[in-house]
Amino acid sequence: MRVKLKLVSGLGKVFHDQEPESYPEGCPASLLGGEVFSLQAAYALQQPWWGDLPRVRVDFDCNLPLRVRQVTGVPVRFPKYADSAGAYLRDVPGIYPDILRDLADTRDICLYPGFWSSLWVDIEPAPETPAGEYPLKVTILSQGGGVLAEAGITLLLLDARLPEQKLICSRWLHTDSLASVYRLPMFSVEHIRVLRGFLHLASRRGINMAFTPIHTPPILVQDGRERPEAQLVDVFVTPLGYTFRFTKLRDFISLCRHEGIKYFEMAHFYSPRGGYHAATIMGVKDGTYSTLFGPRTPADDPEYQAFLSAYIPALIQELSYIDVLHQCFFHLTDMPGEGDRAQYRKLLALTGPLLSSRPVIDTPPGPDFPDEDAPGLTPVPELDQLAGFNGTERWASLGCRRRGAYPDTLIAMPGNRARVMGAQLYVEQIRGISHWALNYYAAQSAGYPIDPYINTDCDGLAPAGDAHLLYPGQGGAPEESIRMMHFLQALQDLRALQALEKKAGRGKALDIIRQGLDCPLSFTKYPTDEAWLLGLRHRVNLAITAN
Repeated sequence: MRVKLKLVSGLGKVFHDQEPESYPEGCPASLLGGEVFSLQAAYALQQPWWGDLPRVRVDFDCNLPLRVRQVTGVPVRFPKYADSAGAYLRDVPGIYPDILRDLADTRDICLYPGFWSSLWVDIEPAPETPAGEYPLKVTILSQGGGVLAEAGITLLLLDARLPEQKLICSRWLHTDSLASVYRLPMFSVEHIRVLRGFLHLASRRGINMAFTPIHTPPILVQDGRERPEAQLVDVFVTPLGYTFRFTKLRDFISLCRHEGIKYFEMAHFYSPRGGYHAATIMGVKDGTYSTLFGPRTPADDPEYQAFLSAYIPALIQELSYIDVLHQCFFHLTDMPGEGDRAQYRKLLALTGPLLSSRPVIDTPPGPDFPDEDAPGLTPVPELDQLAGFNGTERWASLGCRRRGAYPDTLIAMPGNRARVMGAQLYVEQIRGISHWALNYYAAQSAGYPIDPYINTDCDGLAPAGDAHLLYPGQGGAPEESIRMMHFLQALQDLRALQALEKKAGRGKALDIIRQGLDCPLSFTKYPTDEAWLLGLRHRVNLAITAN
């Protein structure tokens, strides 16, 4: 039986109809303590086969702990915008590798003639593991134990650990999507169990800020439609005014902190695309639970402003009481446009004083928007507008609206286009990043639920993969994507560069980044080959551990 086996870097994506490139020659596989190093074992049956397809066993021999997962393809019908720039693996509909699915303990796999598959291998040394060289050998065995193919690589574990992450990283967790896809009552015991699993995994992958639905988030809605209700704060209308109960909010924040989340961003107070209307607020009035305000309520409605005048100070007081206020950020409206400048200033004037100088992190209407009339605003510009913002607290927004050669995590993009983000964030000295979706599983504009395993673009909302890095696995357990791991690799690179800066200075780190480049690294100009990224990381590792 002719079987071909190749070791492929963790930045590669193995398509079924194309033999992948081997791990780049001359790129040592080095890692530090406290990180996850990933690579792939790609394989294919190299001959026609008659009858039942053969099953074989894959054996991994290494003295470091390994986690092995099968890479599974998903259908992609909308890989990219027609005018998008930068590197893409393909620009046509097809089956693209993306899901990482745990193997059974037996590690038995089926071989298909002329069909390339891959196993994703994560190496995560224990804290007490000594530094040194660790050979990794991969062998494909027949059912009788005969060796059909083998490949190997040496892993170099260096004597240093990655520091804790400094970057504030948000990818919005949509609680309503989880309730819908698993058909669970919102914030029920079972829904909280599912939330815990997604939060735990997100935290392990460097996402340390949670999108918090104090009221139903007014995002991704239009035409008067509303999202499924997801409101953590209970509201009551009494003869003396508004009162609030924060029990569910306390439980949610406690859950997040237990799973490693450090920061919180509150749902927007106004409708998307400029904030001309109120958020949907549910509450008890005259003994009836009903909608108090909604997308037909004008933003400057006196009663809504009276509500906010009670709601926001009570919220601030509660967040202070549970000792989390200084880790909280706020939103006014999602995606204000160039024509919404006057309205956005109006919202800041109405709401800013109520927030007690707490930071408002919105994508501004334009690159020249922050001025003396925008107190409290920490702008989070999209990458194509970042050059216009030079404040000391620099943030950036990731997402599908950019059409240039910016880093991103779309399914059709090569892995290096996501991982290079780590070096770019370091060069640009970014304090925080935000993306609109970790797990959005609905059609355009908060419509009906979709199955992300077969509908990867949310019925045309965005190119495949922009709406989710995690899949809703069986039993409420999240399944990761290749892109989630690429994003983690980027954050690990950033932490390594920060460790080097602490030891040898920022100049040394920038010098190492510049090696082999024809022009300065930026969000639009960067090497497109994985060998440069792998080599950069190895040079940084060596510099960190040099005497």
